[in-house]
Amino acid sequence: MRSSDYHKKCLVWVAITSMAFMTVSCTTIGSKKLVSSHTVYNDAVQLTVTREVLTNIVRSRYSDPMQFIAVSAINATFSVSTGGSADVGGIGQAGTAGALGGSIGYSDSPTITFTPQSDAGFYKSFFEPFEVSETVAFGLLYRFAQTSAEWQQLGLRFSFASINKASDWVNEKEMALYNRRIDALARLIQMGATYQQIPEWDFDSSALDKAKVTAEDQVDAFKNGLYFIEEDGGEKVRLARYRLVLAIHLPHPQAPETTTALRELGVTPGRALYVLRPPMHATPGEMDPYAIWVTPRSMADVINLATHFVEVPVAHGDIVPPVLQPAENTSQFPAIRIRSAEQEPSFPYRVQHRGYWFYVDDSELESKMFLEAMVAAYLSRVGSKQAGDAGPQVVLPVGGG
Repeated sequence: MRSSDYHKKCLVWVAITSMAFMTVSCTTIGSKKLVSSHTVYNDAVQLTVTREVLTNIVRSRYSDPMQFIAVSAINATFSVSTGGSADVGGIGQAGTAGALGGSIGYSDSPTITFTPQSDAGFYKSFFEPFEVSETVAFGLLYRFAQTSAEWQQLGLRFSFASINKASDWVNEKEMALYNRRIDALARLIQMGATYQQIPEWDFDSSALDKAKVTAEDQVDAFKNGLYFIEEDGGEKVRLARYRLVLAIHLPHPQAPETTTALRELGVTPGRALYVLRPPMHATPGEMDPYAIWVTPRSMADVINLATHFVEVPVAHGDIVPPVLQPAENTSQFPAIRIRSAEQEPSFPYRVQHRGYWFYVDDSELESKMFLEAMVAAYLSRVGSKQAGDAGPQVVLPVGGG
């Protein structure tokens, strides 16, 4: 074989081997880096959101303005640079020798997009009451679904600002009635009551003569999710849509303890299902004696209530306003504490405000469960602003790791 042909074959072999090596290496590095980077970014965002909620609870306790800023996008660009070298010596000699060299360079250049939560859409969500089902499923009652009565009462207090016109914010007499109704609802849950979603018709219009409704009217109504429901023996119809409502189911509706609790709630005993109705379900001139009328709280209300658990340093006693305590039952709250210290604590859920550290102790499980509920409620309602939404954004490059 001529030396020139042998030289060419060696170079081809070197190139193929180098490319195969680099391809396998890139595939291995890319998949491993995807898994590790996802976990790292997930942990970082979780800690950031938790500390942000904790920070704003503390700010609210001090009557300082709250501010939220979301990590709305993380763009991680993975770059791989490759290089190779080949050397063949001793061409045409008996002792032909070859050498192969290769290198792979890896870099991670992420950018993180911060979106200040400060537009009209955010504040509308922040101050708008939760839906009843949203409160139970995503907010506080679900997270506080403990067997103890104190947790159930706490969950109810954080979920509903009023029960059958009894509010926690009017005067002491009204607050006392509100507390008794909270206790009554908690007792029903203790006795085995459960939450259920049930369907019902939501009427959108007054009654119409059925003879005046044409087939075209029915088709148009159906396209908009509406139906004509017959009344008065089929002579009249009303437009209505199907909706799911949340109700509390009582396993023993005739039991004396159940009857007593229902009367305390201000409803008529005798049924197994009582719908939890928000104020917008009310029809002028009509009242449902078998409905528990509730006013869900907003996220702003929830944060304001959470300030009760902030431990204020003695040095700040003159700059922190007093909190309005419930009229009774304060001893039945769980042992939840957001503690304060001058020195930085070692616990992960810690924030600094006005020269002091505020934190949740890892060993105080009830406090951690409460913080988890606060974060879940925040994310389910107002923590989903995206990078494409209107409003200013800050994009920062981050060094690879």
